[in-house]
Amino acid sequence: MSRAKLVVMIALVGAVAFGLFIGYLAYSSDSFPAQERPFADYAKVLYSSFNGTEYAFRIQWNSSSYVPLFTQLTSPATDAANTPVCDLETSSIKTGQTIFLPFTISPASAALSNVDLAIAVQSATNGTQFTIVYNVPLVNATNAAITPSNITCQEPLGD
Repeated sequence: MSRAKLVVMIALVGAVAFGLFIGYLAYSSDSFPAQERPFADYAKVLYSSFNGTEYAFRIQWNSSSYVPLFTQLTSPATDAANTPVCDLETSSIKTGQTIFLPFTISPASAALSNVDLAIAVQSATNGTQFTIVYNVPLVNATNAAITPSNITCQEPLGD
């Protein structure tokens, strides 16, 4: 075998190994499941409040058979609305239970557009995971305090 063929073969094997490693990291981290289901089937937004530096949601959960795992705000239109993943630290939930989800907005903004509240969900019966998404087309900041103010989003710890 020529030296050039050996170098190409080593490069190919290295690329495949690197790809598998990246795939494993994505699988083992808290990435959002690709399957998406309708938000209203699992949760209801009771209210939301945006004051320019924080955007908070109060969510009512529809079924104890599905557990919210982690959440995040994203927006293709507004970088300020792209937040870290927030670990909800839940292993079970009651039907009708409310969840307070505060997100820090940085830099401060007078308005946000095309904001998605994504929540990763797991079936309590079979472990299936999926994502639900609530879209807010446009929200303007109001001069109001967000309560409770002592709760903050915690990024998940690495495995």
